[in-house]
Amino acid sequence: MPQGCGTWPAIWETNEASWPYGGEVDILEGVNDQAPNAATLHTGPGCVMPASRPQTGTPTQLDCNAAINGNTGCGVKMNTDLSYGPSFNNNRGGWYAVERTTSFIKVWFWNRNDGSVPSDVRNGGSSVNTNNWGTPSAFFPNDSCDIQQHFSAHNIIINLTLCGQWAGAVYPASCPSTCDDFVNNNPSQFVNAYFDLASLRVYS
Repeated sequence: MPQGCGTWPAIWETNEASWPYGGEVDILEGVNDQAPNAATLHTGPGCVMPASRPQTGTPTQLDCNAAINGNTGCGVKMNTDLSYGPSFNNNRGGWYAVERTTSFIKVWFWNRNDGSVPSDVRNGGSSVNTNNWGTPSAFFPNDSCDIQQHFSAHNIIINLTLCGQWAGAVYPASCPSTCDDFVNNNPSQFVNAYFDLASLRVYS
């Protein structure tokens, strides 16, 4: 996972042509090495998450509407710093998984040394059974959000931004100088600012 002050890595999916009305699912996203990871949905108006739901993560905002709350969306922070940044890398990574149906969107994370990693995830099975995966890190049900209405067909996007609207805005909280100056003047600090993916599997 990319790491370093000024980095804003993300693995996400969306339909850019109709955003935010086609929905956005942020699977992995963070800035400036500030763990843990947050899984987040962004939509048009009318998609709200319940405050209490079966997940191991902690909800932040509940309204997914991109037009309010500075487009923070309805996020869930993972329950371990091993889900993001240097801690994730020092622990030799882990697995992320997403399940999307007309009834819900779920996101799971298992760190490299987690003894509960399902065998079909760890071994890259030809098929998977999500019923055996346990409580997800983030659970987005359709109680007050019509998943089928708010989420259209998506593309998967893997990208790294340096500074930018989010990373740049909160940069002074944990990093030196200003974001633009640090990135421009310290290229050696970005030797670990890249993704190294062992696999990406899609099941239907």
